[in-house]
Amino acid sequence: MNVKLFFSLFLFSISVALFAQEDELKTKFAYSSITEFGFMTASPRGFSFEATTTHGFSLDKKHHLGIGIGIGINQNGKYSSSPIVYMPIFANYRVYFKPNKSFSPHFNLALGGFMLKKGGGAYSSACIGFKVGKFTLSQGLSFFALQKEEVWHEYAYPYSYVVERREMKWYFPVGLTFKWGFTF
Repeated sequence: MNVKLFFSLFLFSISVALFAQEDELKTKFAYSSITEFGFMTASPRGFSFEATTTHGFSLDKKHHLGIGIGIGINQNGKYSSSPIVYMPIFANYRVYFKPNKSFSPHFNLALGGFMLKKGGGAYSSACIGFKVGKFTLSQGLSFFALQKEEVWHEYAYPYSYVVERREMKWYFPVGLTFKWGFTF
């Protein structure tokens, strides 16, 4: 009888330990979603509106890793007379310094690229901010590496003909970022 009781208690304690580990794993890894909207400046005289969403996983509600995608509209007279629509695709890392509190400061880093109608470039952003409940607010620096076709016309004087020149040029706008959004 003692052997059966001992064996039953032993199996019960193992099953309790296994269920406890399963619950612990559920609290460690969880789905993470961050959606943000905001404004960015780009040197010189550039301004854009951007919306991004990042989906991935969180570890202990503190570290968030994910893949993000977005859309942005940039108006910059130096690079184009019309608005430039771009689509950033990036890897994102975010850390919350006090994840179990309703107010938590955070650091956010995004690295990737973006696509244009013709061309693309590199995309990066480093921000600090805070989270209150599900609401987030971030501000920081953004950096782009943009390859764009430049077209200009040369007029041949005294002759009346125009020579069109096309050249691919790299631009490296740096700017400030201000975003707000929500997280799950």
